[in-house]
Amino acid sequence: MLSEHLNSFLCQLNVLARQIASTHNLSLSQYFTLSSISSTGISMTELSRSVGVDNSTLTRNINVLIAKSLVSKERSRVDGRGFIVQLTSYGNNIIDLMENKMENIVDTISEDLNSQEKENIIEIISKLNWKINCHLNEL
Repeated sequence: MLSEHLNSFLCQLNVLARQIASTHNLSLSQYFTLSSISSTGISMTELSRSVGVDNSTLTRNINVLIAKSLVSKERSRVDGRGFIVQLTSYGNNIIDLMENKMENIVDTISEDLNSQEKENIIEIISKLNWKINCHLNEL
């Protein structure tokens, strides 16, 4: 029962994210890739794990994001075989726009919840995220 509700919730969130991404000519996968890059950059290996895609899919997404001037990629100084991906200033601006749009949507759909209900949701989601991370790290 819980998994059914979580699956439905996840699907609906993906629809919202896809709509937001499409306003910037991005796919859902590109949106998740872009939003997973920290301001200090991330290795391709870490990014692949973070978004749950194989290296070839990630490379295609990164190449599209480079062509759109949203990210840059350079050889890692630590591991000369690897690459570090960073957001460009334009990429940062696009991420900010998409995050603000998602925040506005979440605010709208949660406006009927009181502050305690919102805190409960945040706490539950945080616990679920932590448990999922633990499970993924065991794999």
